[in-house]
Amino acid sequence: MHKKILYFILFIFLFLSLSACEKQQSIILFNNLPITKENLLNNATEFSTEKRIYYVFITELPLKTNQIRVRIMKRDEKARNQAIKVVYSNDFKLYKDQVYYYNDYIVINEAGAYCMAIYAKNDLSEPMAVADFLVKN
Repeated sequence: MHKKILYFILFIFLFLSLSACEKQQSIILFNNLPITKENLLNNATEFSTEKRIYYVFITELPLKTNQIRVRIMKRDEKARNQAIKVVYSNDFKLYKDQVYYYNDYIVINEAGAYCMAIYAKNDLSEPMAVADFLVKN
């Protein structure tokens, strides 16, 4: 079990260190299936209503906080930079083996364009990572 976790963290570290984006130090990836090391890079951005949306938040550097806030905002499809309302916001405690990643799933019952932002609980002024996705009927 420890070997699998070590390989997963090593894969994440290599993925982030070899990527072309130097500015972005963290990322959110979505999937229709529970996220494993085999399907980690099968990123999806379109989902069906009332189905599970699995996500993983990955960071290049260890997190300096033991709590994060996951916030999902519904966006106006015509004005992509404007959030209409917050549809989900929850705080999560990170465990010692989650200093480089956090994964979970959500279920959204209403179609539309959404944005997920993940914040450090001790710094809610700027998100660590932001990702857009669509939910369709």
